[in-house]
Amino acid sequence: MSISNNTFELELDRLLKDYLGSDGYKNFNLGIDYPQKTVDNVSEKINNFYRDQLRINVNNYNERIKIDRIITFSQKRLEGSKFCKFLIEIGRVCISGGKLNLAAEIFKKANISSSGLSRSYKAESLTGLANVQIQRGNWKRGIDIIDEAVAIYTEEKNNHGLAVCENLLGTINGEIGDIENAKHHFLKSLSLINPETELEISAELETNLGILDHMEGNSDNALTHLKKAQKIFKELENYKNYVNTSLSLGQIYFELEDYSSAISFIDEGIEIAKQKGFLSILCILYHTKSSILISTKAYYYAAEFAEKALEISHNSNDKTTVADIYKVKGIIERELENYETAESYFLNSIRINTALKNEMNTAETYVELGVLYRKLNNSNSKQSSLKNALGYYKKIKSSMKIKKVEDLIDYQEA
Repeated sequence: MSISNNTFELELDRLLKDYLGSDGYKNFNLGIDYPQKTVDNVSEKINNFYRDQLRINVNNYNERIKIDRIITFSQKRLEGSKFCKFLIEIGRVCISGGKLNLAAEIFKKANISSSGLSRSYKAESLTGLANVQIQRGNWKRGIDIIDEAVAIYTEEKNNHGLAVCENLLGTINGEIGDIENAKHHFLKSLSLINPETELEISAELETNLGILDHMEGNSDNALTHLKKAQKIFKELENYKNYVNTSLSLGQIYFELEDYSSAISFIDEGIEIAKQKGFLSILCILYHTKSSILISTKAYYYAAEFAEKALEISHNSNDKTTVADIYKVKGIIERELENYETAESYFLNSIRINTALKNEMNTAETYVELGVLYRKLNNSNSKQSSLKNALGYYKKIKSSMKIKKVEDLIDYQEA
């Protein structure tokens, strides 16, 4: 089954009906022919289940045409504030579908369209645009945009809006590996809302706190947070965030070396992400599955999933994920004893992560590079790489990661 664009189309249709009414919806010609051929290139050697998981179409040419037509059509029929809100909703749908370039353009248009309207529309467009920048790894730009939104929400005494901003700031700090500041922002966000009534952002914060616990090596706490969040997302029928929690749960079980549970959560996430068209999450699910397959020594399958993840990440301009996939591809080449190619992938990953100031991912790649240098009997380079990683893990006090790296260093000295 190829990835479905149905969810993306259905969301657009729902918005059209909500904002234009039945008559307006009927007047809009939605008949766009989508190409049937998928971008696949999977060798016949791969089994049918994996081939089905990898069969997707990442081209967004026709979606762009449809979005442009919807905006042009709606702008003539909706008054200012309703049109601005409509744009913000479309932008969010585009983010869910991994269409970051489209989303950025739409939020910018919403920002311009908010002129002369309630300042809350401008703030909402800014948080949407900040979310796009975060997913692209543009941390500084994301923070600058959030600061603009915070000024507006503070002026309007809008605690929910401020909570959204704190959540985004926590996400940025988590991505760059600053656990302490990330937790500070998430807890501040939590203090600004009523968890009993603002269920969606409450569950998002449970998810993010779970991810932080995972990064610090507190697996039991992480699983508790994430399972609580997943239950709420299921009740809310928020499939995108439900899949995000499946991804995080799979990653935790993977680190615990419970590969059966890890694969189970990742496969569940892949199935839903394909059905719903959540490309950005699907990309990370693919490269996580690739990492798990490496651990089971299924290198051929791992390479296929990594390659498909790389294709999607390039299409969405997701630099953070590109860097992480290079790390995974480096591991595959190392295990296949293609050491020069492996080193190149690792160094590319480190270069991108360093430019993004992503200390956590840089440290993880240094560990893998250290393992490569051990295989090459290059003691000095191995020592240097592992000490680079160890410094970061000591800074965030991740006891599990510290022990892993110290064991590798001790192995070298043996």
